[in-house]
Amino acid sequence: MPALKVFREVAAASLSRARELVGELSHDGLVGTLSEMEFLKARLRARGVPVDVDR
Repeated sequence: MPALKVFREVAAASLSRARELVGELSHDGLVGTLSEMEFLKARLRARGVPVDVDR
């Protein structure tokens, strides 16, 4: 649930899109620039979601 809120806030994603992004995050991971992923990591960790960024 916290991850859904983060994606809805940072990406202005619909609930269904936020669910898709959480699914991607938990399976294959998300792809983006280092800055984007660090920003997302900080927001997710602030909500208690354990994440890591691979380079």
